[in-house]
Amino acid sequence: MSNDAKAMSTRRPGRPKAGSEDKKARILSEALTLFSTQGYVATSLADIARASDISKAGLLHHYSSKDQLLAAVLDERDRRIVSRLPRPEEGAEAALDAWVDMVAHNQRHPDGVALYTAMSAAVIDSKHQAHPWFREHLIGAISYLVEAFEHGKTTGEVREDAPSEQIARRLVAISDGLQVQWLCSRADGGRTLNMHEVMAGVAVDMKERWLIRSVRGRSVVA
Repeated sequence: MSNDAKAMSTRRPGRPKAGSEDKKARILSEALTLFSTQGYVATSLADIARASDISKAGLLHHYSSKDQLLAAVLDERDRRIVSRLPRPEEGAEAALDAWVDMVAHNQRHPDGVALYTAMSAAVIDSKHQAHPWFREHLIGAISYLVEAFEHGKTTGEVREDAPSEQIARRLVAISDGLQVQWLCSRADGGRTLNMHEVMAGVAVDMKERWLIRSVRGRSVVA
């Protein structure tokens, strides 16, 4: 059986044929699912091609290697998240509220959380295929929050003594840690952690500690 015929025979029930939707988007979607469920090492380009209803040659036309495809999957995940964030100039409260919304979004998309958590080992190995992405991701997330809090100081929204970088690093550490706890609670089959609820509480605590006034028309600190 040819690769193309094999791909057609293994198409998931209910999924449209490859030509009926954007091929690159379909490849990214299937790669995310397979990387998350099978692991990066155990997933082959042939696996992704079959799930995407495309030949391996067709997949390689869009992505020349599995490393490049992983980078594209991670970039697309970040692009979708970043597109939901307000500009740092909108202030610390807006950034905190958006961070809570981001956690809620992640909770609705377990495949993305699973891949992100599985690839987190890349931070300790500079030669890992995902290491450059993780480095830029962490720098970008921390920089965004620092900029939002520093801008808030200029508008009187945030206390002058607020340690912007420490706050940013705490938020990133908490959200990443919550993802690990959430995945563990899902796997155990018991009561699933509500990441969104926990992060909402963290955001309230940070507002009460560091915000002087709300840019949204209500008092934060008396």
